[in-house]
Amino acid sequence: EGVEPDEGGGGRRRMLLAQVLGKALKAAGPGLASAARLSSRVALRTKYTDSSGYTHFRRRSGLPFPGPSSSSSSSSSSPWNKTYVYVSGLVLAGTSAFYVNNLEVVPYTRRSHFVLMSPEQERRLGSQMYRQFLEQHRSAGRLLPQNHQLARLVRKVGKKIAKETESLSAWGGQVDHMKNIKWEFNVVNSVEVNAFVLPGGKVIVYSGLFKVLKSEDELAMVLAHEIGHAVARHNAEKITQQMTITMFRSALFLALGMDIAAGPLMLGLQLPYSRTCENEADTLGLQLMAKACFDPRSGPKAMSRLSSGHASAMPEFLSTHPSSATRVAKLEKQLPEALAVYEGGCHTAGRFFSSFSKF
Repeated sequence: EGVEPDEGGGGRRRMLLAQVLGKALKAAGPGLASAARLSSRVALRTKYTDSSGYTHFRRRSGLPFPGPSSSSSSSSSSPWNKTYVYVSGLVLAGTSAFYVNNLEVVPYTRRSHFVLMSPEQERRLGSQMYRQFLEQHRSAGRLLPQNHQLARLVRKVGKKIAKETESLSAWGGQVDHMKNIKWEFNVVNSVEVNAFVLPGGKVIVYSGLFKVLKSEDELAMVLAHEIGHAVARHNAEKITQQMTITMFRSALFLALGMDIAAGPLMLGLQLPYSRTCENEADTLGLQLMAKACFDPRSGPKAMSRLSSGHASAMPEFLSTHPSSATRVAKLEKQLPEALAVYEGGCHTAGRFFSSFSKF
């Protein structure tokens, strides 16, 4: 992620910056590419031959080049200024149109987010990462077989929740990417208390979770949280954000010769964004588990248990995840709506909730 120093000096740095900006203009559309070529010709024409055959290496009077002028009025209305304004306007318009054209809306929360990766690209990437992960842990003997008790439990609960993602049209936002997902659930034998989802519906659970969680409903909250990440396309959004930040930092380094944006971007953008995604996955997960007839009252309990005994001394603003107190408080505020879904769509009478603390 880091950018190496430019050993070629300031001239090389400016040349690279010009190339980067030229590519950005071309990517924004044919109109911007034409404007870029026009401005390039205008800016680079610094020598000319007069009618007597003499070659001059300076600005010819009346040509639209930047530089001092005999009067402020002629400078302010020079063709160069008009060209600059024209190109700047095209860049701004093209960038804005590109941004708006790639905005998506997260189901249920209705949050708009910028995503450049298509669902097909996201699934291909997830499948590749998933195969590598399985091969690595299978060869190390840490991947539990599919007929293992824990693997069966995770698969049963996970598939029940995943099935609800096929009917999310009432939530609004983009939901087409949830069609025809091939959900897979695997368990890694590890004391680590963790779970994650890869693009394309590939969910990994670490067996250390079962030393903490006490019921199927609490497990459902963890799995629904991970499935919520898939519903919101957080993986694709994070990749897009990282691409954008890398381009911005590279351009800034080429212009200034130093990387001064890393810290501010991390504290002001990347970490707050990561916490937003975790809270959003909690919100979606709570609703998903209720739709799948798992008691949403276990949602806050699960999040509280996961942080029990793992309290971090790190302040929340320096963390990728919200604090346990923040997550539990938000989930409790969202409980009434989730309970309405649960009690209205599930037969709760006589439902037996078996607890499990040892496996």
